[in-house]
Parts: sequence; C-alpha cells; structure tokens
Amino acid sequence: MRYDVAVIGGGPSGAVAAAVLAKAGISTVLIERNLDNVKPCGGAIPLGLIEEFQIPAELIEKKLSRMRARSPKGRIIEMHMPNGYVGMVRREKFDRYLRSEAERAGAVIVEGLVKSISHSGDGFVINTLNDKVAPLRARKIIGADGANSKTADELHFPLNELKVIAMQQRFKYTPAIQKFSDIVEIWFDGEVSPDFYGWIFPKADHLAIGTGTEDKRHNLKALQKRFIEKIGITDAPYLDEAAKIPMKPRKSFTQEKAILVGDAAGLVTPANGEGIFFAMRSGKLGAQAMIEHIKNKTPLQNYEKEFRKLYAPIFFGLEVLQAAYYRNDRLRESFVAICADDDVQQITFDSYLYKKMVPAPWSTQMKIFSKNIYHLIKGC
Repeated sequence: MRYDVAVIGGGPSGAVAAAVLAKAGISTVLIERNLDNVKPCGGAIPLGLIEEFQIPAELIEKKLSRMRARSPKGRIIEMHMPNGYVGMVRREKFDRYLRSEAERAGAVIVEGLVKSISHSGDGFVINTLNDKVAPLRARKIIGADGANSKTADELHFPLNELKVIAMQQRFKYTPAIQKFSDIVEIWFDGEVSPDFYGWIFPKADHLAIGTGTEDKRHNLKALQKRFIEKIGITDAPYLDEAAKIPMKPRKSFTQEKAILVGDAAGLVTPANGEGIFFAMRSGKLGAQAMIEHIKNKTPLQNYEKEFRKLYAPIFFGLEVLQAAYYRNDRLRESFVAICADDDVQQITFDSYLYKKMVPAPWSTQMKIFSKNIYHLIKGC
C-alpha cells in the first residue's frame, strides 16, 4: 500500500504528527522501531502542554509546584511555582497513549527498524529490518526518529552537531529517599556534570535520577555513580537508561518532500534539555504544514519558519545562559545564587509554563541584568 505520509519514529513528536495527519484524512503510516522502547527521560511537561494536548489526568503521576536548585558548594535555593505546576509522566505510558491516539485517528502503526529510505518516482520506499513488513511506500516523510535519526542520514539533512549523552536510573522509594518524592531537584555541580546538570524527578513509585555531559573526556557512568553517592543512595537501581540528546537545532530541518521533528530536528533546548514540549509542538506544526502542502501545494519550509519564529528566542536565550554559567563551578555557584531572586523565579516560571518569552518591567530587567553582570564577574 502507498501512503500519503510515512512518519518514522513513534515518540511524542511522531505520534502527535501521525494523529494530526490522520484526523485530516491524510493516509498515514507510523513506523516505530520498538513499541516497548523506554526512552531515558525525566518526563517533566509544563502545564501549557497538558492543556493544549488534553493529556489525561491518569498519565500525570505527580503535579509539582516546588523545585530546588543545588550549587556545587551545597547551597540550596528552593522555588515555588504559584500559578501552575510541572507534570511528571512515565514515558512508556505516555508514548503508548500518544500512539494509541494516532491509531484511533486512523494512522497505521508498524513496528520495525528502518533499514533504508530510497527515492522512487514522486515518493519514497522505506525498508525495515522486520521481515514481516513489506517495503512501505509514501509520498512524503516526517522523520521523528531521535537524535541519531536514520531519516536525516538517509535523506542527507545537515548534521546534528551537538549532543549530550544522558544516563538515568530509576530507584524505588525507600525511607532514605522519600524526602525527594514531592519536589524537583536540579544539581548544578561539576562533579555531577561538567557542562550540564543532574536531575531528581519523582514519579508515583520511584525516583528518576540522571545526568548528562557533552564532554567526551568524562565518563558518564562515573558521573552518575558520583551523583548517587552524593545523594546518599545505597540501594541498586531497578532500571538503567541511556541516550543521546541533541542540544542545537539542525541548520535546516525541512526539504521539498520531507521534514524532521522533535529530537531528529535537534529541537531540545540548551541549558535545561527540555524536549517533550518541543517534540509535540514541532510534530503538530510539522503535520499542519504537511497537510497544507499536500492539499494546497504550500512549501514545507513554512513549518520551519513558523517554528523558528515562535521559539528561536527561547533557544537563543538558553544557549547564552548555558555558555555563560555552565563552564565551571564558580559560575554555577553564581547561577544558583541568581535563582534566589524572586523576579528571576517569576519570569522563569511564567515563561516555562507556556513557553513564551514574558516581558518584565524595565526596572526589573535592569535589576536582573545588573545581578547577572555582578555574578558573572564574581564567578570568572
């Protein structure tokens, strides 16, 4: 059978794209390499995403409005989100739900690792390593297959230049770690990560604890081991997870007949490594552009233009923040100190909930700017 669109990758970006396409009457096949796959991910999603995609309450394992930032010297800044919360989801359940929504909308779900993609006539032929799946034909392609995207490689998209290698472990609650069960904790500590951060995210029955690094000189397992030691956990994890996370959008993620969404496009924000929101938003925007392209012959480049228009300021701002403060422990110490400011917290949370750059009064901007200059000089 020939489909209008083949979506390669069944995570949040691909599942959302497939659902939007199928609802619009576009014949769609969703190809996922492993329907039982569990991606290492903290699983934090903002309130704006929950509202936009009407995520069922049963998928939100925790609603957290408190978080702590911890500095290399152990300074702790506790923050409270007065007008919203961070929702904690378990990726295996979350992804399965999103795929079921795509299937309910009419998309065909196929399990198989993509082996090759070749041009054929006015479309593509997709071969998988699943012997039970015949070659799939599609007029257009949406690549949603992660940081190591086979789609991007096969279709010669620009390289994904910058990646963090992340590792996460899950620990069942014990009396020793129960204190972390109702708060997000972020560690800005060179012993935990030399250029990123460590996280403690509580779920219904376990803690998800992880770290990441771009620096190939550092042993990720050793960083994670040190993190666990510093937290004081002595029990063994019941699950280890690892993956690469792109930290910079590709120079281009659209072609004449194909687009990339989510991690495949490199749409994970610097500094905080947030990917689920941008995966689902890019999946939705990409699918909408694909529908217009098929029905009205509008260029697929409209998708990339729209995404960059909406979110380029956020990516740029967080890239500057990471470059300024993540270089050494003195700067990380200064960064955590800035987090103590009430105005900084208010702007951060307001922007986080709905992913919009929230303007602050001029006096507030000048105060924050002055504090940033002071702490940067102090930390250098």
